[in-house]
Amino acid sequence: MRSLIPGKTIWQKFMLFLGVLLFVIPVLCGLVGILLPAAGYFPALGFNHISTEPARLFFETPGVGQASWLTLKIGMIATALSLLSCFIVLIGVMHSPGLPILSRWLGALVAVPHSSIAIGLVFLLSPSGWLIRLLSPGFTGFHQPPDWSLIPDPHGWALVVGLMAKETPFLLMVSLAAIATQPVSQLERIGNSLGYGRISSWILLILPLVYRQIRLPILAVLVFGLSVVDMALLLAPTLPPPLAVLVLHGFIDANLAARLPASFGAVIQIGIVMCGLSIWMVFEALCNTSLKYWQCNGWRLRHADKYLPLVSGLALLPIIAATAGLTAALLWSVAGNWFFPEALPMRLHLIHWQDYPSYLPLIRNSFWLATSASFVAIVAVLASAYSASASTLQSRWLLCGIFLPLFVPQVSFLLGMQISLSSIKLDGNWLALLWAHVIFILPYIWLILMPAKHALDRRLDSIAATLGASPWQRFWQLHIPLMAYPLGTAFFIGVSVSIALYLPTLFVGAGRINTITVEAVTLAAGGSRGPAGVATILQIAIPLVTFSLIHTALRWRFSKFSDMRSGDLQ
Repeated sequence: MRSLIPGKTIWQKFMLFLGVLLFVIPVLCGLVGILLPAAGYFPALGFNHISTEPARLFFETPGVGQASWLTLKIGMIATALSLLSCFIVLIGVMHSPGLPILSRWLGALVAVPHSSIAIGLVFLLSPSGWLIRLLSPGFTGFHQPPDWSLIPDPHGWALVVGLMAKETPFLLMVSLAAIATQPVSQLERIGNSLGYGRISSWILLILPLVYRQIRLPILAVLVFGLSVVDMALLLAPTLPPPLAVLVLHGFIDANLAARLPASFGAVIQIGIVMCGLSIWMVFEALCNTSLKYWQCNGWRLRHADKYLPLVSGLALLPIIAATAGLTAALLWSVAGNWFFPEALPMRLHLIHWQDYPSYLPLIRNSFWLATSASFVAIVAVLASAYSASASTLQSRWLLCGIFLPLFVPQVSFLLGMQISLSSIKLDGNWLALLWAHVIFILPYIWLILMPAKHALDRRLDSIAATLGASPWQRFWQLHIPLMAYPLGTAFFIGVSVSIALYLPTLFVGAGRINTITVEAVTLAAGGSRGPAGVATILQIAIPLVTFSLIHTALRWRFSKFSDMRSGDLQ
């Protein structure tokens, strides 16, 4: 299709420049903003010389080594188990009647912010949580809450479960999209004809193809798990906490000089992420070698197929726990008297909801920020898709610039970004916060809309051109309707990602622009169960309402166009 905008060469150069400006420069400014204080240079606080004092102070912080090891352990284990659970569920449910139901369930869970999952697990697994209540006193004998706690545990397993509950649905969704492009049925028949069981056929023939297509999202999940903050504040151990939380505590310390060792800790956080990525690549090489050895030895594992339903059910346990936790949050938001060990509240009332007017500004901020950032990101991606050549859009430099924010720890460059913005009086500014959200939203929208644009049938565009339609007419009357479902999906994903952003809002908003996500984490960390339940439900409501409205509108508009439903929202 011809470009809609003339001056193609000049526009391609402008697009590359814009990609660098919007994505690389904020990250680089953020990194410079922590590297200088980490090296002891912070003129605003009177530190005018390079020194090793921040490094010394950071390493003298109690528990730094344990916090670093805890960070690496939790991130690596959570990512590996999430990927394993994803593949097990895929093998178990593919071609089964439960696949459409699971797809809809996954779509709802992907819309739920990370902090909501964490708050739900707190409600479920705390000493007086819903799980203990459901089992007491019949199975446990408890007539009062136990003096031990499942959450947070000293080894970080609760955070691993929380990350699995959030990341497994995401990996399942991207895997289902990847599988749609593969001849799965034919590959299964080939494996069966050679005497391999279902599990062996998938491991040897199908999953390697799927992994190649979803490798980028997997690495993004790994980076997030190694630097997560909002979930760690609620689920991770506190003495010491993971390194990202330790760095955050240093940055928000009342003593402003604590920002220097905290900045050095943010640099160490980048090093841990690079270490985690290197370990993962070694793990990939080992798996590839093992796979080749398996192929040469011809292990068929047909006897293992009978255990597949049980193993698939176990793989879904973190997702089931997340769903139960969100149900517990809903119950706490409307609970009256609920004494231990009663499984359900003695009575329901809306006393916690009577304070809803105080949440309205937070909901309004969250809604306008999410919808505005999603709209800006969609416009930017469409402008890129229709103005630059395929070679430009596939430029390694441009793609690195777009996806860079997903592979740099948020706690690292956002600390520096906040310092840089405050130096030019832009911290707490709406445009700056909108910019920060677009940086994190656009990579996901790029992954959705670029394939949709390239999949358009060029013959339809040629026919419309021969009938006299101008480029703009073809864009509005042909391309936009054909991409309606991918556009709806992109907008929904953008809103969901924006609502879930905790650190960008905390740092760039500088406490002057609050959202319902920041409020929910604060209330849950403070132990206010009723208000935290209300904030959690309101936090979930925005993406779910957006999903419902988009889904209904697209179904109504294109109900008679069955061939256009392939990109439907799940």
